[in-house]
Amino acid sequence: MKRILCAMVAASVLSIGIIGCSEKSSATKKTTVSTPGGETTTTSSTEVKKSGDNPPPAQK
Repeated sequence: MKRILCAMVAASVLSIGIIGCSEKSSATKKTTVSTPGGETTTTSSTEVKKSGDNPPPAQK
């Protein structure tokens, strides 16, 4: 019983660590244009995936 509990705790910690490594960021832009003929709303969404890679070298 103790071995099963330890294995479950270890698996939980591992899965939380893996999930935390895949951070995602998103940006949403909403634009509304009013005209005499009516109103138009445009929404654009962009998702940025982050990775643990090193940043590119600085430009000289």
